[in-house]
Amino acid sequence: MKFTDPSALLSHLLDRHEDGRASARAYPDSSAFSSIVESDSFRKKLEEASRAGAIELRMEKGRRASEIKFVRIADAASLYRFVERIPSSERSASTLQDLFRRTELSAPFAEHAQQAADTWSRNRRWAGIAPGDVRSLERTLILAQAIYRRRHIGLDYRTFSRRTVADSKALEQLEAAVTKVLRGVFIDIPEGATPREALGALGLEKAPPPLLLSGPITLGACQRDVPFVGIPADTTDTIAFSRAPEYVLVVENYTSFVRHVTEADRNRRGLVLYGGGYPSAGLQKAFGSIARNIPAEVPFYHWSDIDPDGIWIFLTVEKAFGRRLLPHLMSIELAEKYGNPPPLAAGRVAKAGASMLSELAAYLSKPGAKYMEQEELDPMIPPLSGTAR
Repeated sequence: MKFTDPSALLSHLLDRHEDGRASARAYPDSSAFSSIVESDSFRKKLEEASRAGAIELRMEKGRRASEIKFVRIADAASLYRFVERIPSSERSASTLQDLFRRTELSAPFAEHAQQAADTWSRNRRWAGIAPGDVRSLERTLILAQAIYRRRHIGLDYRTFSRRTVADSKALEQLEAAVTKVLRGVFIDIPEGATPREALGALGLEKAPPPLLLSGPITLGACQRDVPFVGIPADTTDTIAFSRAPEYVLVVENYTSFVRHVTEADRNRRGLVLYGGGYPSAGLQKAFGSIARNIPAEVPFYHWSDIDPDGIWIFLTVEKAFGRRLLPHLMSIELAEKYGNPPPLAAGRVAKAGASMLSELAAYLSKPGAKYMEQEELDPMIPPLSGTAR
């Protein structure tokens, strides 16, 4: 990077110093000065800093011996005094003290405040929050702590945010930072989820998504002759069955859900539910309510991508149903046949324990495993014997 502004050059050197880069250099842009006056002013400022012991000037050689080749720090403390700048480490320590005086934070959240201050001391952003932005850091920690203490239950994004930090849009603006903090204290937040998906899985949504379902269902006394219907997730008590479904299937992907109910199961033999990717807390509650009204002999299935997120979603749905869940079109054989190598930033695979996906989860944890998106396969009705291969 080259400079025509001496103040910007000196600030750049301090930025690199705070970033931990020893012997950082900064270069004048000699060909970009608009006039000799500007060039002289630039040089005089740097010579003044050099006389103060703050920087070292390295000059060109030969015919250009009068020109500055590059500049580097001679004494950081002197340079801070010269530009009248407080070191980031001191600003961060002061910020932390002020934050702790104003806000009561429990141990895990106080640790995140310290992490933010340590990052700021190197003049770097923490979770997208700029160094010195105390207001955003404080709101992030307060929001995360309130979610940890379950004060968000039953509230939407804006209501929760307004009641917690007196700003209805704060959570939307800071959701990435809030999620980063929560990942440090929650073990059930999926690594691959976006901040909004992660918060939705914990019960915080901008607006609760509907529950999309298909099968031998009636709403009131009427059975709709449509591929699927959508109802509020908290109104599952309004549905009934004209006959017992032969199977229950949750489908992660919307396209696969629509294809299944319009191509594979036109006769509505099973109850098919759209999971919406990472199922929100409202959908998880709806799944549990539905499961309690289905006979024990009806098999429950889940169809998802074959990857770490698919494993996490499967286990979440199984926990929501409260009964054994069988994988549908999710196997090592299918992954090997239709899958592809995982991305370089592949996520950690959740422990499947005694789940029916334990072998698949173990496979995905090994080098050479392949990931497969469910859209690679055509939909089909799952086995109806109550067992899965």
